[in-house]
Amino acid sequence: MSELYVKTNSSDEVAVSEVIEGLQLLDLSTASPAVTNTYDQDTAVDGQSVVSMTYDKNTVNAKFWLHFGTWEDYLLAKHEIYKLFGGREIHRLRTDTEPYVCEYVLPTAFELALIADGSHDATFTIPFDNPSGYRYSVNNSDIMTIEEFGMNRPLDADPEYHFTSTTMRVFNASDIVIDPYEQRHDLKITTKFAGNSCKLTNTTNNSAWTYTKAATQADTIILDGIATTLNGKPASANTDYGTITLDPGWNTITATGTTAIDCTFSFPFIYLG
Repeated sequence: MSELYVKTNSSDEVAVSEVIEGLQLLDLSTASPAVTNTYDQDTAVDGQSVVSMTYDKNTVNAKFWLHFGTWEDYLLAKHEIYKLFGGREIHRLRTDTEPYVCEYVLPTAFELALIADGSHDATFTIPFDNPSGYRYSVNNSDIMTIEEFGMNRPLDADPEYHFTSTTMRVFNASDIVIDPYEQRHDLKITTKFAGNSCKLTNTTNNSAWTYTKAATQADTIILDGIATTLNGKPASANTDYGTITLDPGWNTITATGTTAIDCTFSFPFIYLG
């Protein structure tokens, strides 16, 4: 049996077996990626042309076994189960089998059922909606330990996400492109530079972002997705409104317009299964 850990924005992470006596996770299974393809058809042209391919929401099923003593124990456990999984918030789930991978889900309706009349055991399955259709690394790249990479750890070098040189190699261990603009993925780039401007270019895929105003290394400039701030205040008007995307694997990032830079890339890895 695995341990299931649950966390919401308003509560600390808990192990379900520790907060509900007799409750054990039997299995946590994620449905295959739900691919949605959209096509455009021209009646004068054979076939159809591809418009887009997206990943739709899928389902995460958590199967539990509950052992209890008295009927009152069962009623109390039932109340605590609905309290733990019945909230309106997004629930983060992870197991001790894959401690560094999580899913952000919403519970749907479920019922507890005794395995037989008079039994002291019950089984039930909670089907969770997974709105993003993704699985994620628990931690972001800039605070992740090497052990958290697991099978996605690159063979040629240990990744780093904080740089003080104008040429940077950023490793994206995700299964897909990190795309803050088209797919609204999380990617925060914190930059401190000295100079009249600073342009970051991902030479691997030619995506780029330019801060067009002068700054000193006392200034903190953050590109958070597609929005830029300067020392905590909105500053997208000081940019060319570009954005950076990260391909799976290694990405070479160059900084031009400055000779002194301090740059940190922070993002969660995204997995499809």
